[in-house]
Amino acid sequence: MAVSRHHAALTRPLSIPEIVAQAQDFDFNTQTTLQQWLKAAKMLLTEAAICEQDGNIQMAYLYLYRHAELVLDKLPKHADYKDPSAREELAQARKALQKNIRKLEDWKPRIEHEFSRYAKALERREAERQRVLEERQRDERAGILPAKGASRRRQSDDEMLGDGSQIINATENSQLAVDLAQREIRRRDASKQTTRRAGLSPSEVANRRRGIVVDDSHATEPGYDQADGIREVGRQLYGHRRRESVSNDKTAKRVGNRQAYHYPSVPNREKAMTWTSPPLQPAPPLPDKTRHPPARPAKEAFETSAPALPPKHHDSGPSTPALNPPSSPPIPATSKYTFQPTATTEGGSPLRPMLLPPELRRTFLRLAGPNTAVNLETCGILCGTIISNALLISHLILPDQTSTPETCDTTAAGDAALFDYCSAADLLVMGWIHTHPSQTCFLSSRDCHTTAGYQVMMPEAIAIVCAPRHEPAWGVFRLTDPPGLPHVLACTQTGTFHPHGERELYTDALGAPGHVVEGPGLGFEVVDLRMG
Repeated sequence: MAVSRHHAALTRPLSIPEIVAQAQDFDFNTQTTLQQWLKAAKMLLTEAAICEQDGNIQMAYLYLYRHAELVLDKLPKHADYKDPSAREELAQARKALQKNIRKLEDWKPRIEHEFSRYAKALERREAERQRVLEERQRDERAGILPAKGASRRRQSDDEMLGDGSQIINATENSQLAVDLAQREIRRRDASKQTTRRAGLSPSEVANRRRGIVVDDSHATEPGYDQADGIREVGRQLYGHRRRESVSNDKTAKRVGNRQAYHYPSVPNREKAMTWTSPPLQPAPPLPDKTRHPPARPAKEAFETSAPALPPKHHDSGPSTPALNPPSSPPIPATSKYTFQPTATTEGGSPLRPMLLPPELRRTFLRLAGPNTAVNLETCGILCGTIISNALLISHLILPDQTSTPETCDTTAAGDAALFDYCSAADLLVMGWIHTHPSQTCFLSSRDCHTTAGYQVMMPEAIAIVCAPRHEPAWGVFRLTDPPGLPHVLACTQTGTFHPHGERELYTDALGAPGHVVEGPGLGFEVVDLRMG
């Protein structure tokens, strides 16, 4: 159910038909519950809203089109589609679709313009390269050495995306990544202040971005038929797909002849929603030496599903102030940049870099202190946003929960409050953090099932374990994919203690070759939703 699976840095602007092909390229598994698919649909809207806010209209278009494909074409095929308990959420999904189809139409000219510019620039660039090649060959025949700096200029060209965006390696430039992230957060905060002054609440703004409407007056108008409305949306959606396919076919073929474009396939996963992505900047291969995780004593079984996203009623804890960062390289003058994937799954799929505030775990340990003192576990949810292809953890949320010395579960009310909060704040769930008050730092079988619930929603999702009485005292982990994630998803054991036959279930995610980078000076917000 990896809603944002492997949508890393695009190597060039795409045509509308290419984006549509990518949006449609996912496996719809009817064995996955309808509720999980509805959560996936909501996450697509959140991803689209964040991409729109980030100025990445191309990816926002992809997510909205995929949402439309899911709601219009896939969900009606599910056995539980007519279940009365899902009626309200399906109605909201259809309303969002009807509104967002207008966004797709509005964004089309911009995307087509960018693609046209790229195609023309590519032709000019290739003509220039041909001219330079011919000059170099003439110079070599004449015994003239190439000018100094030519190789550096060629390298500089390679460090730019097709749309002129600068590529940044977050692992090698963590402070620069933090500076860029903080600048973008300030810009977004200023935008939120503007909407507040306009009298709009954060939840209203978030819902408007997703296309979610609460005005049902049109549904009671004489002659209104919701089915007719959905059919009209379908005609618009699939009608303009055919028109665009014809109008852009020649241009796409011309570009495709120069730069091969392949749609990567993702292996089918049991009970997992898999999505594929546009081509990516090549990421370095994983080292040959396999990293072995710490020993894993058996623990209790757990559900595969992650604690439901987000808030209804909450108290905000203190925000962690941003520290004064040391001097760092200058921020690029252009606002167009993207963070490069520097890690991959074991199957070779790129993982977006994730920026983790260094103080987050220490703050969490202080909040968990009372429980830890009496040998009770505590858990928190890691939430954040996307900034230019990087995942930024910006919130630590403590949902209402029940604890034992070896377990920690969110309550039903805690799940609902968590979902409400994330929905209103446009936050994505990026993993979880929990304590082992007396045990060592590892992922138990139960922890692996919990982590799988997050990772099928987002492949980069992580699990942080804090074991204050042992060394190492903490770790950042990700299920291997494969074999860990598909193995855990296929596990049907429900006993309190159960072993997993696969040895390499998880791996370190912090530092090379992982995708998690500690961002010096990154602040974050603490939201404590626990009752009592």
